[in-house]
Amino acid sequence: MADDVPFSWMREVGGVFRLGSGVLGKSVIGLGLLVVVGGIAITHLHSDWAILTIFGAVVLAFFVWFFPVLSFCKKHPDAALLDGAEWTGYQRDRVAAKGYTPLPNDFEHQQLAPGTDSGIIQIGAGSEPK
Repeated sequence: MADDVPFSWMREVGGVFRLGSGVLGKSVIGLGLLVVVGGIAITHLHSDWAILTIFGAVVLAFFVWFFPVLSFCKKHPDAALLDGAEWTGYQRDRVAAKGYTPLPNDFEHQQLAPGTDSGIIQIGAGSEPK
């Protein structure tokens, strides 16, 4: 009997709402769920004290989320709004605008040095890392 319930309408509703990508778009999903759960809790509670407590917790959670995300967006607007291939394409275009277009084989001979934060070591054909 549970197999008779169609859930295709959920996919259609999900297609209507297009949230942004990047850190901002991903974090808003969690905040939206919190607001929905808080709203459901408020409508089902009968005590004024409990309603105000839940409302205050949701408002506090919003501001605890909002200001750090706003600060992150100021520092890193590309990562805040772009995700995955969009971010990679943006970085590639940014580097190309500076006049550097890497060749595909430029990346074949590089690897991150173990135990370092930003060291890239060159590996020649048949040689050990330098």
